[in-house]
Amino acid sequence: MTIIEAALTVLKNAKKPLSAQEIYSLICTDNLFEFSAKDPQAILKAQLRKNSLGFQGKSASDKPKLRQLDDKKYQPL
Repeated sequence: MTIIEAALTVLKNAKKPLSAQEIYSLICTDNLFEFSAKDPQAILKAQLRKNSLGFQGKSASDKPKLRQLDDKKYQPL
Protein backbone atom coordinates (compact mmCIF):
# COMPACT_ATOMS: atom_id res chain seq x y z
CA MET A 1 0.00 0.00 0.00
CA THR A 2 1.29 3.47 -0.88
CA ILE A 3 1.09 6.54 1.36
CA ILE A 4 -1.75 8.00 -0.69
CA GLU A 5 -3.66 4.70 -0.66
CA ALA A 6 -3.31 4.61 3.12
CA ALA A 7 -4.54 8.21 3.36
CA LEU A 8 -7.54 7.44 1.15
CA THR A 9 -8.40 4.40 3.26
CA VAL A 10 -8.33 6.52 6.42
CA LEU A 11 -10.44 9.27 4.84
CA LYS A 12 -13.03 6.86 3.48
CA ASN A 13 -13.32 5.12 6.85
CA ALA A 14 -13.61 8.44 8.71
CA LYS A 15 -16.41 9.64 6.41
CA LYS A 16 -15.43 13.24 7.12
CA PRO A 17 -12.59 15.58 6.12
CA LEU A 18 -9.41 15.23 8.16
CA SER A 19 -6.24 17.25 8.63
CA ALA A 20 -2.84 15.88 7.65
CA GLN A 21 -2.07 15.32 11.36
CA GLU A 22 -5.28 13.33 11.84
CA ILE A 23 -4.59 11.29 8.71
CA TYR A 24 -1.05 10.56 9.89
CA SER A 25 -2.24 9.46 13.33
CA LEU A 26 -4.83 7.10 11.89
CA ILE A 27 -2.41 5.62 9.34
CA CYS A 28 -0.05 4.82 12.22
CA THR A 29 -2.80 3.55 14.53
CA ASP A 30 -4.15 1.22 11.85
CA ASN A 31 -0.64 0.17 10.69
CA LEU A 32 -1.49 1.00 7.09
CA PHE A 33 1.94 2.28 6.10
CA GLU A 34 5.37 2.14 7.69
CA PHE A 35 7.12 5.49 7.39
CA SER A 36 10.90 5.28 7.25
CA ALA A 37 11.61 8.98 6.72
CA LYS A 38 13.05 11.36 9.33
CA ASP A 39 9.99 13.59 9.02
CA PRO A 40 7.09 11.31 8.01
CA GLN A 41 4.46 14.02 8.42
CA ALA A 42 6.26 16.22 5.87
CA ILE A 43 6.29 13.31 3.41
CA LEU A 44 2.58 12.72 3.99
CA LYS A 45 1.76 16.41 3.53
CA ALA A 46 3.69 16.50 0.25
CA GLN A 47 1.82 13.44 -1.01
CA LEU A 48 -1.53 14.91 0.03
CA ARG A 49 -0.76 18.19 -1.77
CA LYS A 50 0.47 16.64 -5.00
CA ASN A 51 -2.60 14.38 -5.14
CA SER A 52 -5.03 17.24 -4.53
CA LEU A 53 -7.28 18.75 -7.17
CA GLY A 54 -5.85 22.04 -8.40
CA PHE A 55 -2.23 21.49 -7.31
CA GLN A 56 -0.06 23.09 -10.02
CA GLY A 57 3.47 21.94 -9.11
CA LYS A 58 5.60 19.94 -11.52
CA SER A 59 5.03 16.82 -9.40
CA ALA A 60 1.23 17.16 -9.54
CA SER A 61 -0.71 13.96 -10.07
CA ASP A 62 -2.35 13.43 -13.46
CA LYS A 63 -5.34 11.96 -11.63
CA PRO A 64 -5.99 13.86 -8.37
CA LYS A 65 -7.66 11.81 -5.68
CA LEU A 66 -8.24 14.46 -3.01
CA ARG A 67 -9.67 17.90 -2.45
CA GLN A 68 -8.02 20.26 0.04
CA LEU A 69 -10.60 22.35 1.85
CA ASP A 70 -10.16 25.91 3.11
CA ASP A 71 -9.55 24.66 6.67
CA LYS A 72 -6.57 22.58 5.41
CA LYS A 73 -8.49 19.35 5.75
CA TYR A 74 -8.68 16.78 2.99
CA GLN A 75 -11.51 14.73 1.54
CA PRO A 76 -11.52 12.12 -1.22
CA LEU A 77 -12.93 13.15 -4.60
